[in-house]
Formats: sequence, C-alpha cells, structure tokens
Amino acid sequence: MASQKPYRDYSDGELSPTSSTSTSSSNSLEMLTPLSPPYSPFDQEPYDPHESNRGILLVLLSQFFGSVMNLATRILETSFPEQRFHALQILFARQSITCVLVWVWLWWRSVPDAPWGPRGVRWLLVARGVGGFWGVFGLYYSLSYLDLSDATVITFLSPIVATFACSLIPSLHEPFTRAHLLASLVSLLGVVLIARPTSLFTFSRSSDDSYESVPSTPTARSLALPPSLTATPHQRLIAVLVALLGVLGAASAFTTIRWIGKRAHPLLSVNYFSSWCALVSLVALLAVPSVGGIVWPSGVVQWALLGGIGVSGFVMQFLLTKGLQVETAGRATGMVYAQMVFAVGWERLVWGSVPGVLSVRPWCCGLAAGSTLGS
Repeated sequence: MASQKPYRDYSDGELSPTSSTSTSSSNSLEMLTPLSPPYSPFDQEPYDPHESNRGILLVLLSQFFGSVMNLATRILETSFPEQRFHALQILFARQSITCVLVWVWLWWRSVPDAPWGPRGVRWLLVARGVGGFWGVFGLYYSLSYLDLSDATVITFLSPIVATFACSLIPSLHEPFTRAHLLASLVSLLGVVLIARPTSLFTFSRSSDDSYESVPSTPTARSLALPPSLTATPHQRLIAVLVALLGVLGAASAFTTIRWIGKRAHPLLSVNYFSSWCALVSLVALLAVPSVGGIVWPSGVVQWALLGGIGVSGFVMQFLLTKGLQVETAGRATGMVYAQMVFAVGWERLVWGSVPGVLSVRPWCCGLAAGSTLGS
C-alpha cells in the first residue's frame, strides 16, 4: 500500500497536484481544494490530569491545612485545664488573623470589587459568611468534648447536604443520585455511633470502645501534653447536636460558594466569612457572661497555637473556595472525607492513641460515604 502524502495547504491559490494546470475554472479549484486538514489524534492537546483534577487537588490540600487547624484547636481547648479557651475565643482569634491577611492580600493584588464584591452576588457572599460562622462554631464547640476524629466524622454530612442543595438550584442543576442518598444514610449511621444515645446504647461501654483505653506506645509529644479532659454522656450528646448545626452551616457555605462560582474572587468570599465570624464572636465574648470574656494566651505555646490556627485557617479557606469554584459539589466536597486520614494520623502522632472497636465503625461509615460522593 502506498504511503499517504503529507497534507499540503492550497489556500493561497496554488493548484492541486491532481488538477490540470490548463484548467483555471474557479469551481473546479474549489472542489479540489481541501477545506480543513484531515483529523489526527496527535493534533489534539495532550490530556493534563493535573489540570482536569485541579479543583479536587485544591480541596484535598485545603483539608490538610484544615486538619492542622483542628489539631491546634483540640490541643488549645482540652490540654490546658487551668486556662480553658471557649470555642468563640478561638474563633475570634482565628478569624481576626484571617481578616488581616485577607485585607492585606486584597490591597496588595488590587483585587477587583474589593472588599465587598460585585453587587449581583453580595447577598450570596453574606449568606456564605453567616453559614460559614455556624459551620466552624459547631466544629470548634464539638472539639471541646469529642475526639478529633469523632468531630471530623460528623462534618462528613456537610458534603452530602451541599450536594443535595446544589441539585435544587436551577443554575447549577448538579445530580443527586440514589448513591448519594445511600451515602447520606450511611453517614447518619456513623453520627449515631458517635453520639451513642443512652436510649440505643444501654450497655456499659467496654474498655475497647474508647480511645483512652487502647493506648499505643506513647510519643514524646503525647508525654509532654496534659491528658485531655473527659466528657459526660450529656456533654457528648450536646456536642453532637451542636456539630449537626455546624453541618447545616457548612453545607450552606459550600452551596453558596458553588452558586457564586467565578463571579467573585475567592478571597472576597473568605473576607465575608472571616469578618462576620470575627464580629459575632467578639460581640458574644463581650455580651454573654457564661462565655467568660476574652482570655489572653499565657506562654509561647498558646500564642503559637493561636497563630497556627489563624494561618492554617486562612490557607484552608482560600484553597477550599478556589477548589469549589472550578469543580462540582459532589466531586470536590467528597474530598473533605480525606480529612479522616489526617485526623487519625494526628491522634496517633500527638496523643499516641489508636481507635477502639466501636470508634472505628463511624469512620468506616464516613469513608464509605466519601467514596460514593467522590466517584
């Protein structure tokens, strides 16, 4: 078989080799001149897996910084019994640092429509800030009475609620399948296993059901930290209920970020969130006596923990917002479940503990739901 001659462009008026030089009819020339080069798969742009999965990778990286923030919060709330920090105190410190970083960045990069954003999406930005406040408050409060990994598992409900909400918005019209519904039921089962209400769990907790009773080899860091405070069943149940309120807040934040899309810079969304959280937490610290007012850190360790919470929270919010803008809610928020891996690692590294039998079950429920959303 004769090899095919390479394609030649005749658009400049040169006659085709298959035509006669004596023929000058324009109609014949148009029939013999190719309109476009033949299709070749090598002419297509190469597939870039990093670009196609950019949103997912950004959300995954944000979850690492989120796990660092949760770790520092857990240590600050439970490892200093002589000076306990309320969730609103830590929230105010974190969001104040985030506010400063956001405003400096907006001014330095001259972000358009800063600081309040385009007029058409300002109401969505406000909704994002309000929902984000309740989301992070629910998480911080639950960390006072729940293990880091248990509090993280409850947040696994947020992506499912956000996916369902995005399916109801006509402009997004994202799918919510039966698999998503099954994932939501599995996650709810995991939350029940964490809460362990006495009406369902009437048996006494055995020694292998808790974190503290399954110690591993102590680490240098776990020996340096004071033991975490224990919570009563009532405190544990209240913490779970507040965490569920945080799930609704976080889900509304995810949904509004998807709804805003690329109509506003990611840092404008972070600005509304951090400003609202800092304002509300400050008012609560000053107006609610039971909160205890503003408590100043004592020592380098506490200052470092607060600073780490602020910086890691800023990076997490920026990466999460950017990732949700370029990826669907189901795929992107499904990566939130990766924080379970980080939480287990921090539990082992910092407190030198491994999960008991009953503690593993809600994690399995959460990871199963996450794999469903991420697929």
